[in-house]
Amino acid sequence: MNLFSVISEFNPFHNGHNYLVKSMREQGATHIAAIMSGNFTQRGEPAIIDKYIRTKAALESGVDLVLLLPVTYSTASAEQYAFGGVTIADALGCCNSLFFGSECGDIKKLEKICATFESIEFKAWFAGYVSSNESYARAIELSLTNMLGSEYADIIRAPNNLLAVEYVKAIRDIGSSLIPKTIVRSGVAHDSKIPNESYASASFIRSLIKSNSSYEKFVPKRSYELIQNAIRQKSAPVDFSNFEKLIIYRLRTMTENEYKELPNISEGIENRLRNVSLNATTLEELFDKIKTKRYPNSRLRRLVLRALLHITDNDCSSKPQYIRVLGFNERGKEILREMRTTAKLPVIMKAQDIKALSLEAKRQFECESIADDIYALALPKTGKFGKNFTENIIIR
Repeated sequence: MNLFSVISEFNPFHNGHNYLVKSMREQGATHIAAIMSGNFTQRGEPAIIDKYIRTKAALESGVDLVLLLPVTYSTASAEQYAFGGVTIADALGCCNSLFFGSECGDIKKLEKICATFESIEFKAWFAGYVSSNESYARAIELSLTNMLGSEYADIIRAPNNLLAVEYVKAIRDIGSSLIPKTIVRSGVAHDSKIPNESYASASFIRSLIKSNSSYEKFVPKRSYELIQNAIRQKSAPVDFSNFEKLIIYRLRTMTENEYKELPNISEGIENRLRNVSLNATTLEELFDKIKTKRYPNSRLRRLVLRALLHITDNDCSSKPQYIRVLGFNERGKEILREMRTTAKLPVIMKAQDIKALSLEAKRQFECESIADDIYALALPKTGKFGKNFTENIIIR
């Protein structure tokens, strides 16, 4: 078995993802495991289609095993998102390579940037820029320019390159034997609003779905059928604006301690968020009034989303506690069979399995359950409570 893993959102599964899966096969993968975000994503937004439908789409398009990236990591910064995904990939115990797309496509350059990030000199430059009120992203760019020149600063500006570096860093940090492999992203740039033949960015495809416009040529046939069926059944699409009143209610009723316990809170932003929420009546107004140079919109969205989902800083300090299986095919069954002797974390096939695990594991599962129940409230037709306990594994 030559098992490749990919950390993903598949939001939704599109032709670029199809290309990635085919590339893994071409590079020797006999089996493919995807560690996939659940119902909320790294952008600090809900997935447009729920995790079970996205699991089906992945399995129908060449992925063999779909595993869950816990919500405490799927809604985190690039560094923590990568750490969570890599930890689970490593915990399979039988995975050879971590595969990912990047704008750079050169693993040696990405590894060089990673090594630079870990140097004392880089950390000193970075700390200096942060203390002078530069944003996190800008501090990285300036520090890297000083260390390696503008070519490498240009590389890190691209969002998938930064995430790729975080993957490499996470592999080093946990001492994993995973081999990082990358290819140049095919089709269009991240978040591009301009499609290229049969390729389009996930954000552009989501905008087409939400506006009821044609997107069929940008996704595999089976993915399209699954999305359209979900729309007909009023279980999609889901948009951040669907949570507007829930979010404003949550922010207005949180206690001072609950604000202080939010993940990655600093510089008094919790006071600013609390005060603004008392008068803001829309999410647009809320984000417009709380944004600062040091808190870009993506970070604010994650902060607000985690407040809604009752995720605390303590929750985010816990490493992945288990491997949750969302779906598999025949080759996926072979991976699971191998994992019986190689897995470094408990494998959860059904909700009942969580009862035998630690308090940390139970809390991580509880966070997922809360997230799923809140997600259900924002569906076009309100979904059922407790789906994290009742939904069956997808078997293809």
